[in-house]
Amino acid sequence: MAQPDDFRQAKGFSEAALAGMLAREVPPTPENYAVWFAYATGLLPELKRTIDILISNDQEFTPALNVELYSRFCDTGRHFNLLNETGGRLQYAVDQITRYLKSASGDASAFGKTLDQYSSEMGGTPGDEDVRALVSGLILETQRMAERNRSLEDRLNASSGEIAELRQNLEVVRREAMTDALTGIPNRKFFESRLREAARDAMESGEPLSLLIADIDHFKQFNDTYGHQLGDQVLRLVARTLTDSVKGRDTPARYGGEEFAIILPQTRLTDAVGLANQIRHTITRRRIVRKNTGDVFGTITLSIGVSCYRPGEQLLQTVRRADDALYQAKRTGRNRVVCEDELAAADRE
Repeated sequence: MAQPDDFRQAKGFSEAALAGMLAREVPPTPENYAVWFAYATGLLPELKRTIDILISNDQEFTPALNVELYSRFCDTGRHFNLLNETGGRLQYAVDQITRYLKSASGDASAFGKTLDQYSSEMGGTPGDEDVRALVSGLILETQRMAERNRSLEDRLNASSGEIAELRQNLEVVRREAMTDALTGIPNRKFFESRLREAARDAMESGEPLSLLIADIDHFKQFNDTYGHQLGDQVLRLVARTLTDSVKGRDTPARYGGEEFAIILPQTRLTDAVGLANQIRHTITRRRIVRKNTGDVFGTITLSIGVSCYRPGEQLLQTVRRADDALYQAKRTGRNRVVCEDELAAADRE
């Protein structure tokens, strides 16, 4: 049974969703309700940011726009259906190839029997006319076999092209599911999957594994002052800086909103702190410029928390220590790096 607090919270989200839809004359269909309920909860940062931008620009929520929002953010069946369709087509292509190969095997077997027959007939003492007839028949059968092989090759080439297209479709689905649309770097779903893999590898190899969680200082104020478009430019700038700062198996990701994370396999805590400070200094040296006007809006700063995975612990604990370190950096002045060791030292004091 749901707890009273859960009911009240859900009721509040429901009322906020309906109020938002009515205020903007969005028809209360199940699809539109799913979009606005998700917006009210704030659990889909990209959806919330998109709708906030549309509202701030006084954008009309047309039927086409409503369909696009649902398809992009809430239609979980879209990727599933595409995967099903692609899987079906892939199975069909494989079945076709199997049939082609069986046909080719049968043709080859028949050709072998024909050759055996000619060989037997030539084993006697045939005359010139018989030899010419046998050779002519052998040539004709060889030509037929060559033609069947050419046909098989054409069919296999066509099937190969179909399979290549299907593989590309699957790759597109995988990228869409694992990539943050705004910044182009891995999203939180990919981050969580990669962190599990990295922790497993760390336990098997005994190598260290560190984690950074970074937050853009005063980002909401920046957004409110200069607008969402410039705010999105800042998010892309941070994502690009993180990507340029890592190497090898390191994985930068957008953790949510203005928060980013970096998974650092084979990296000790002290080295992770060094990288975090390097990223922080790089960000402070980059100016924010509006591309279409050249207007300069100064710089931004990052606060960063750093933790190290302890073999056998729940990954939630690793993430929580990095998150606690991040908020300690926020509380103690921002634009700084705090690691989990500093938290432990502060607790002992």
